[in-house]
Amino acid sequence: MKNFDYARPQDVQSAAAALGKAKGSRPKGGGTDLITLMKSGVLTPPLVVDLASIPGLSGVSRLETGHFRVGATTTIAEVAEHPELARVARVLTDAAATTATPLVRNRGTVGGNLCQRPRCWYFRNLDYVCSKKGGQTCYAAEGENKYHAIFENVTCNIVHPSNLAPALWALDATIHVAGPTGEKSIPVADFWVRPEEDISTENVLEAGEVITGVSFAPEGASTGSAYHEVREKQSYDWALVNAAVRLDFEGEVVKEARIVVSAVAPIPLRLEACEKILKGQKFSDALAEAAGKAASGGATPLRDNAYKVHLIEKCVKNTILDAARRAKVRSGEPR
Repeated sequence: MKNFDYARPQDVQSAAAALGKAKGSRPKGGGTDLITLMKSGVLTPPLVVDLASIPGLSGVSRLETGHFRVGATTTIAEVAEHPELARVARVLTDAAATTATPLVRNRGTVGGNLCQRPRCWYFRNLDYVCSKKGGQTCYAAEGENKYHAIFENVTCNIVHPSNLAPALWALDATIHVAGPTGEKSIPVADFWVRPEEDISTENVLEAGEVITGVSFAPEGASTGSAYHEVREKQSYDWALVNAAVRLDFEGEVVKEARIVVSAVAPIPLRLEACEKILKGQKFSDALAEAAGKAASGGATPLRDNAYKVHLIEKCVKNTILDAARRAKVRSGEPR
């Protein structure tokens, strides 16, 4: 690991100013991903700015609007174990509870989870100057690609690693950002950057900008949400596929649906074709099956990852069924 300077600012403005002084400087929340990247030499920031000591960046609160806000340095464990979030945003607590191991959840943060870099072994190996690191080749296209993308995998075959990202998108969350030019709010759907737009990054954060928190409306009485992921092993592992679903009901009819998947494309993907199958229809197991089948529409699997096509269909179907069951339980109907 190369030498670097270290700063512990006491407010967001000081953090943004410090990050903007030296090109390549990085903010640190829990550091579970950043330190790994620095040890491997993939990142060599001249300055690391620790956000953990900044007051107001951690914790869960309810705003005057009724929305909930989760601070950027709130640990994933805090989200997973928060009783009120479990009542109003079950998809988010589900996703947090499945993240990594208790050790990582106790250290990793919400902002860090959203901004973690790709887990592609070619990107993280200094011996490969892949297209994401300024080279001309995506080695995963013809190389070892068992865990890589089955959607939008033309320019770069990475998969988005955050499991909180699809959950927050299912809640139509807003990401709050502070930087040298002040504060701004970004709809979660607009936060991600496709490789075709800018292969060097995964999100719209500019130099000196940091996430300060996320906010979202609580689920209604006739809403159900769920998050499922499929892993190769059930202990500490990355998701092969995952799905986050929110269903709003009016009686037995699906009034609104939000279905977002990750670990299958360079960014989280909203599956509007699946949502369209559900919306306006009386819910049934057959309807969930049809929506699950549609989840693989447009997939272009690589040599070694066609199995993900089957997994994403089943994962989406099962997550839809779970969200629908929870909506019925919340509204007082029998299971």
